[in-house]
Amino acid sequence: MRNALTPPAAPPADKHPGERGDSARPARAESNATDRTARAERDATDRTVRAEQDATDPTAHTERDVTDPTARAERDVSDRTARAERSIADRPACAESAAGEIAGGDNTAVTPRARPYVVLSCAMSLDGYLDDATDERLVLSNSEDLDRVDAMRAGCDAILVGANTIRRDNPRLLVRAQARREQRAENGLSPQPAKVAIFGHGDVDPESRFFTDGDTDKIVYCATKTAGRNRTRLGDRAEVVDGGEPVDLELALEDLAARGVGRLLVEGGSTVHTMFLTAGLVDELHLVVAPFFVGDGRAPRFVGDGQFPWHRGNRATMVDVRRMDDVVLLRYALSDRFEA
Repeated sequence: MRNALTPPAAPPADKHPGERGDSARPARAESNATDRTARAERDATDRTVRAEQDATDPTAHTERDVTDPTARAERDVSDRTARAERSIADRPACAESAAGEIAGGDNTAVTPRARPYVVLSCAMSLDGYLDDATDERLVLSNSEDLDRVDAMRAGCDAILVGANTIRRDNPRLLVRAQARREQRAENGLSPQPAKVAIFGHGDVDPESRFFTDGDTDKIVYCATKTAGRNRTRLGDRAEVVDGGEPVDLELALEDLAARGVGRLLVEGGSTVHTMFLTAGLVDELHLVVAPFFVGDGRAPRFVGDGQFPWHRGNRATMVDVRRMDDVVLLRYALSDRFEA
């Protein structure tokens, strides 16, 4: 039984299907052409209307995208094409702008960014470890070497470490000898060098001795995403500087130079060593080797994996070897800024 809403069945065809199709083809072709023309006109009209709506209502295209994914896709293709065309057109201007920045507005050479003279100093085991995997700090140096490091600290403007070094070792990073502090004061300097830290995305205890010990400036360069959180956590214990995402060492060094830091001592740890060395930002390396092995892959090494400027085809220049009781100091020049 047929439903009342169902249209009546079509009457029987009066011709063979093949014959009907042959005679109907010209009509269908004309109809299709007319339909395509009408659709093109409607599409052009719709685009004009949408453009006028977007000009008066910035949310109009967003609402349409939600209800019409096809429209969004078409507009995305159109946008990408337009961006590509603009990019091609802008390339000559971009090249001229870049050349101007390199050569200077008046075609004069631009002075490279100033940065402090950087000395990286660390002690390691015979197999290249900075520490072992226990909670207790591993002492690699002896008293003579510790006094040498104290003298190096007294001769620099700032000492830099990474967040992991603060967590693992809880260092004070201070000049210990009273005579050296007094000499700094006589030279018009703060008795203690400034303390600098590089933070990634982890947290560091505000009660660490890095922050609580020593009357000197403390500066923390941290990743952009954690800058606000670190300012809240550290309060007035340190100045927190947004160093970029991730922290840009060159910008940090430029900022330190602007603060009057002419000589920077980098004291660890492994991640910071790797960052500075792979970036070619170290002028002088002091490497002390202790007379024992650690032999534990869980422990931190002198550096991690990376592409270093010094390799078998470009050897670093050794400038000094010094024996200090049972440890040895290897001193390398790593840049043409090396100060003998």
